[in-house]
Amino acid sequence: VAALLLAGVACGGGGDAEEDDAEPRAPLVAPPADSVDGISAGAVAAGVPTWRSYVATGREEVGGIEVFDSPGGEVQATVPNPGELGVPSVFLVRKLDVSGPDDATWHEVWLPIRPNGSHGYVRGEDVNLSYHDYRLRVSLSEHRLRLYTAGVLTETYPVGVGDDRTPTPGGTFYTKELLEPTNRGGPYGSYAYGLSGFSNTLTEFAGSDGVVGIHGTDEPATVGQDVSAGCIRMRNDDIEDLVRRLPVGVPVDIIA
Repeated sequence: VAALLLAGVACGGGGDAEEDDAEPRAPLVAPPADSVDGISAGAVAAGVPTWRSYVATGREEVGGIEVFDSPGGEVQATVPNPGELGVPSVFLVRKLDVSGPDDATWHEVWLPIRPNGSHGYVRGEDVNLSYHDYRLRVSLSEHRLRLYTAGVLTETYPVGVGDDRTPTPGGTFYTKELLEPTNRGGPYGSYAYGLSGFSNTLTEFAGSDGVVGIHGTDEPATVGQDVSAGCIRMRNDDIEDLVRRLPVGVPVDIIA
């Protein structure tokens, strides 16, 4: 088991437990999603295709994104912005353009915090909106990751997933950050996405909080097996293909 330092990703590197001594480089800027700045969220939402996803990114001038239990309600959490890696906090929008007190605009978002599946409301003025038409679906039993573009299956990739002791959690998550390890020949391969979800069995590991990730590998022969500590393991060529295509904020459905 290896921990991607600073990113807090708890994943299996193969073999006995060890700590990867290769820290990631600066977080990468993924291909941009389409901005909706200057367009009201309500106008955009009126004709939204079922496959479209909206992403709320913390504004640079907002030091912490307050999350409320309802529009104008009680603060239930504050998400640092930028995060510990120095990049803006990213949220997948669950419900766009919710009216609040004084006609303020709010968005209901999925949260990158425990417990898995947490969601809450953020002020529209605290975030920038963008959108894209991508979705990832991971089948644990098939050891397959499928990429959908505008609702159409685009690519299918083999993956390794968690073993019996540290299974990959099921649910709907999203990619919240993209990193490039300094050692591309290490257990994380060429790239690693941090997801919004957490391991159900590893609540603390090597100083991290057990974030689940999608990453490359230095052991491509293990792809297709139940082998990791919860992360989704891809061949380097395959994750590089995703990196060329996808922005951050892409929903990831993990099913049995």
